Amino acid sequence: MSSSSLFLRSGRPLSRSRFCASCCPALSVPSICGNALAKSLARPGTCTKVSIPSFRRAYAAPARVRQSMPQGRDQIVERGRIAYYALVQKQGVLIIDRVKANSIVKEFLARQKTTDHGDNIQHLSNKYGICLEDLASLAIVTWKIPEPAVMYDRKPLSSQGHRSIATSMLKGCAQLEDPLATIHILTGVYLAGTSGPTVYREFASFFNQSEVLMCKQSLDKLGPKSKTFPLGPEALTLQGIFLEKEGKVDNAERHYLEAVERVHFKYNPRSRHPMQFPLITPWNALGYLFKSSRDPSRQAQAKEYFKRGAFEGDDPLSYYELAAFEQRTDPEWLQYTSKAAASGHRQATVDLADFYREASLKDSPIVAATSMKKALKWLLDWKSGSADKLADEWLRVASKMGHKPSTLRLADQCESNGDQEGAKEHLRRLTEPPIRTNQVEEWPQLVQLATKRLAGIKV
Repeated sequence: MSSSSLFLRSGRPLSRSRFCASCCPALSVPSICGNALAKSLARPGTCTKVSIPSFRRAYAAPARVRQSMPQGRDQIVERGRIAYYALVQKQGVLIIDRVKANSIVKEFLARQKTTDHGDNIQHLSNKYGICLEDLASLAIVTWKIPEPAVMYDRKPLSSQGHRSIATSMLKGCAQLEDPLATIHILTGVYLAGTSGPTVYREFASFFNQSEVLMCKQSLDKLGPKSKTFPLGPEALTLQGIFLEKEGKVDNAERHYLEAVERVHFKYNPRSRHPMQFPLITPWNALGYLFKSSRDPSRQAQAKEYFKRGAFEGDDPLSYYELAAFEQRTDPEWLQYTSKAAASGHRQATVDLADFYREASLKDSPIVAATSMKKALKWLLDWKSGSADKLADEWLRVASKMGHKPSTLRLADQCESNGDQEGAKEHLRRLTEPPIRTNQVEEWPQLVQLATKRLAGIKV
């Protein structure tokens, strides 16, 4: 309400009243139109200050003291950390309560500049009554905390702090010779030297040579004790991998054989941490070791271990490698490849799509084989073009699994059939980043090709 509306019914003209600038805003408030207005008009020669302690104007209220940027960022990161702990605790991955887990991480962070990592972990283990394996599990979970998708003061909140804390905790657990921490660190270091996702190289960058050497020494001590803890077969397998890289093939073979004898072929969720880095199974490691030999008798041994992994462990990789020992005209090849593809082996899905595409052709050498013709009778005699449609289905499966050459083949098929929108959709999928986070693009040339075709450039 304006001041003119307040003075509209006043008995004295406004021109006779003298008000100071500080009083006019106060008089414009409806809640003070009574006595304050009468007193001001009764003494035109003076300026009356009106004091109303119960009234607060929004624009005149004292502003909250804003938190400093580091404090605000820390609070946001901490809330996200607790929320993630609550999620993995509900999934059964984290055994420690989320509040206690957050307290452990905060205390470790506060003490790490003045205390050795091993002493810090030992102190937390004694104080909270938690074993080293659970602390190593907490470190692995902390590494997995995703980067916050929010901004604070126009700066992104990074999870680099969580990853630094996680690796420091793992170092402390490894100093105390905890099997889970030691195996997880060395598995990450090994995978960093492969063509896997960049997350392994990022993980390995937190460990210097002396720390890796310390972990390898701890691993050597764990080998003779492999019967006493669930991760014993993985410790032996990891030892064999490093020995094989050093050229000590016979010693590596001995470790693989011992690991195969002690491993659980059937999947056991309690045999390893759900968020551990993946490690090759000992039967596949032994199979590849024998397969690389020039001795035919050792190559035959490779087939036997792949068969054990396939039949006893239901391992997709074992099924795929077992199929490599068979001819494509043998029903066993189709059986093993189908099993691997159905279990999620990407290359097996591609091979299966090519197989059914070739089987759909007239005078195909695959169908010419009596045994394979009998195995495919249900498909070829059922409906015309059924083999070709089955090939398309497996091609789409391979495309959804991230095999971009299959996606390009689907785009070409759509163009040949006059489906331009379908072709554009497949080309757009080609330009998308890899399915796995932090994975290097396997087919950058195909991405460039799809980009040009979407832009209307003929290639």
